[in-house]
Amino acid sequence: MDSPGHCAQYCTYTFMEHDTHKILCIITLDKRMTGGKSAVLEKACFQKALQFLLHHNMKIVEIVTDAHVQIKALMRKDYPQIKHSFDIWHGSKNLGKKIIQAGQEKTKKPLLSWAREVVNHFWFCSATANTEEDFIGMWFGVIHHVVNEHEWILPYRVGARSSCLHGPLTEERDKGWLEPGSPAHVALRDIVRDKRLVKKIPYYLNCRSTAALENFQNLILKYTSKQHSYTPPVYHARNLIAALDHNSNCDRDISRKKDGSQRHQRFFSKKSGRWSTYGVKEKKKYPYSEKLMKACLENRLLDGIGMNQPSVLSVEDPRRVSSVLAPVPPPPTAELVAEKKSRFSESR
Repeated sequence: MDSPGHCAQYCTYTFMEHDTHKILCIITLDKRMTGGKSAVLEKACFQKALQFLLHHNMKIVEIVTDAHVQIKALMRKDYPQIKHSFDIWHGSKNLGKKIIQAGQEKTKKPLLSWAREVVNHFWFCSATANTEEDFIGMWFGVIHHVVNEHEWILPYRVGARSSCLHGPLTEERDKGWLEPGSPAHVALRDIVRDKRLVKKIPYYLNCRSTAALENFQNLILKYTSKQHSYTPPVYHARNLIAALDHNSNCDRDISRKKDGSQRHQRFFSKKSGRWSTYGVKEKKKYPYSEKLMKACLENRLLDGIGMNQPSVLSVEDPRRVSSVLAPVPPPPTAELVAEKKSRFSESR
């Protein structure tokens, strides 16, 4: 789901195929279509897009979303035959935020040095575990690892391991271990064993990520700038053009230098404080643009109505519900001007 900036008027929901990264369906809704309630826009968009795919005989085995409560309940109730997974990136991001927040207290400062390792371990558990028992057995093991305890007496689940999966630790460590029972260790234990997180573990077993979809949502801003306001048909059309742009260029290879080596660009991440690189892809191509312009010109020439005639709103246009976004219809402008008074025009 994506919304244009801080505005809650529109909601764009995109379904992308996991392996090819091709966009299958893109739906846009205006909050006037949901009774002016922007909080239910995401669920309404999701359901409409899913029904569109099922109506066109699309066989859906698994759907990956973030941990949205309304969509989670909808999938469990109406679509139990479809596997529902959560995006591992969103889950690990929220986990990292909890660790950093807990480490802000003076007595829990040592926890901050372990934030990255704990998040990486969460990714490892998701990529390695095949069952919920395996995941919990490995995940809870981090409570022991951070205090330099790599074997424990009883496993946390039947059939799970009671030791760390790494080999002997022979390298010298720059960071120290946490003190068993210290405030930092207790805080980490509470985060790792949080009941809400444990209930979500079945949704992370397939280790799915929606990173490619996040990149496409950044591309949408190229066609729907935050600095402009769009009518519903124009906003939807611009989203469709963004989808055409993505589908036409998502298979690009990394460009190469004259010597045949791949071209990479370095960048500095303020969040991690480190330099990294990314592959520079080949230039984009727009094979659909000529067809679109030709179709627009032909429709204009063959249109016998003319542009000066009032346009008829489509059946799904939200302006049929209300011409304004405000919940109260506007009174005449002259009436508002007559009622308006200025504090500076009053005579003393």
